[in-house]
Amino acid sequence: MSPAPTPRHSSGWTVWPVAFPVLIAAVGAAIACWLVWQEADRRHRERAEERLAFEAHDITQKVEQRMRAYRQVLRGAGALFDASDTVTRDDWRIYVTALTLDQDFPGIQGVGFAQFVAADTLAAHEARMRAEHGPDYSIKPPGMRSEFSSIVFLEPLNWRNQRALSYDMLSEPVRRAAMDRARRTGRAALSGKVRLVQETDADIQSGVLLYLPVYRHDMPTDTEPARIAAISGWVYSPFRMGDLMNDTLGGASGALRMRIYDGSVAAPEALLYDSHAADPVHPGALTHTRVQSIDGRDWLLSFDVRRNDAADDSRWRMELTLLVTFSALLVMLTASLALSRQRAARLARVSTSLARSESMYSALVNLSGEGILSLDADGLVEFANPGIYRTLDMTGNELGGRSLASLGSDGSHDVLLSMTRTLLGGENVRVELSLCSSTGNDVVVLATGVPRRDRDGRVNGAVISMADISDRKADEARVAWLAMHDGLTALPNRLLLADRLSRALNSAHRYRRRFCLLFIDLDHFKEVNDRMGHHAGDSVLIEASRRMLACLRAADTLARHGGDEFVALLPETGSLDAALSVAEKIRAQLCKPFDIEEGQAQISSSIGVVMYPDHGSDPETLLVRADAAMYAAKSGGRNTVAIWTPNDAPQDTPT
Repeated sequence: MSPAPTPRHSSGWTVWPVAFPVLIAAVGAAIACWLVWQEADRRHRERAEERLAFEAHDITQKVEQRMRAYRQVLRGAGALFDASDTVTRDDWRIYVTALTLDQDFPGIQGVGFAQFVAADTLAAHEARMRAEHGPDYSIKPPGMRSEFSSIVFLEPLNWRNQRALSYDMLSEPVRRAAMDRARRTGRAALSGKVRLVQETDADIQSGVLLYLPVYRHDMPTDTEPARIAAISGWVYSPFRMGDLMNDTLGGASGALRMRIYDGSVAAPEALLYDSHAADPVHPGALTHTRVQSIDGRDWLLSFDVRRNDAADDSRWRMELTLLVTFSALLVMLTASLALSRQRAARLARVSTSLARSESMYSALVNLSGEGILSLDADGLVEFANPGIYRTLDMTGNELGGRSLASLGSDGSHDVLLSMTRTLLGGENVRVELSLCSSTGNDVVVLATGVPRRDRDGRVNGAVISMADISDRKADEARVAWLAMHDGLTALPNRLLLADRLSRALNSAHRYRRRFCLLFIDLDHFKEVNDRMGHHAGDSVLIEASRRMLACLRAADTLARHGGDEFVALLPETGSLDAALSVAEKIRAQLCKPFDIEEGQAQISSSIGVVMYPDHGSDPETLLVRADAAMYAAKSGGRNTVAIWTPNDAPQDTPT
């Protein structure tokens, strides 16, 4: 009897048909895991970078808005000098106390006034100050210099601020540079990094100072030499950077580390603020930097990620788990198929699986709320789901065989042609565009397209998903309109007026042209409100706006400045006579009775007129003087028009 075959021979013949496919599947799964891992890591980093950039932009805006608020505080302080012949220390204390700095402007150390002292008036200045404030007064540091300054007012006068009184800030180069820039330009100027005089040996912080020049009333300030000669002093505020930024960033994410450098280079000696100074430097951490110009001084804002977002970490771990699970399932499926000896059964299972997948795909595509198109190799539509028919308000199979460009509105044909070429060239596309519905209306969609390839990797068409975002775009447009217009009269508001006035100034300066500005106040409007009610007042405002607009040209701007005050910007009106003619038309129209639902209302108007550059060369000056001229017209009996003169005192300070 022959011996039975050895088990080793039989085993070698049966193991490899299973082991080999499993080995190949394992290698393939490992490669796929690595590739997917790399892609997931890239997407994870992109999300983190986008979030970091967004938070950095938000924090930068907070810093800029806070500094803008402090600049307005100084403008108000400067207006106190403009409105008074003399300002005493008691006047200054009352004014600054009324500002409630600790409640409305937290982070500010104080508001002060540094008086300019020429070298030849030093002795007289010190003698006068000693007579007023005591025999110990003297400008510090001592020594002879070409010019001096002295901090004569600084409130609140706490123990820190008392250390700064009579200090000559012109004696220190960094402060002097900012003060000189403010003096020459007439604008607010931020200093570089300094150590404040108020600092002690405990809790030392870097500091900066914000200056605004104050000029003598009796001297011109329209040129740089004139401003230098007319300087009377500087209103200013000192800031301890730690106190300032900790308050500004009170609600900021603790996951970020923020550093601020004086200038555009991250040099250690230029460091102004570090939100987490005790943290070690992590070379691999995500970093985002921005250079922000604040009142003539560049700040470099550097943002580092201190810790990863918990949601991102959770998503990252989930993706990794799913990836490993998928790879393991792939290997197990390969082993299962290799072990199956019944080809027919395996083919049946595969056929059933394919049929199920096709049914699921068909259901998903047809039930999707988004429009889905399939293009053939020539760029023509070969399939469209019901979602696209709903989007374009079509019925039946009206899209088959049409080009993608034929679906676009007039402005989107070129975009759709470019999209077709890009997809058939093998690249993904994501673009926002307009389609034309069957009713002729434009439909804004967010289109995402991917190329479709055959087994050999050749592009044989494309699949495009289109999400209707028309409502969202309409909402965005309405929000943008409301941000720039008055909700009652639909006129431009202060924000849009400021933008158009700035543009008019730039254009007039560039082309050496003149233009005019009208400040219009409705006389007796409060009486209409009190007598007939606020609804009647609103009706009068709407009708008054319509009448004033009828007196203006298309290039002019009529803005509601607030309450019953309006501003008319006439950028193409280059003479006072023409401006007076327009103002007179408006005055005449507003004198006519207003027939409204509550009865008949009667108002008039007082109009102030100014011209650029005769009456001012910046927006604030023009508005203030137009307002002053309006008050002059009102003081002259109302229902009249007045041109600004130097004798007209401003009634309000622009904020």
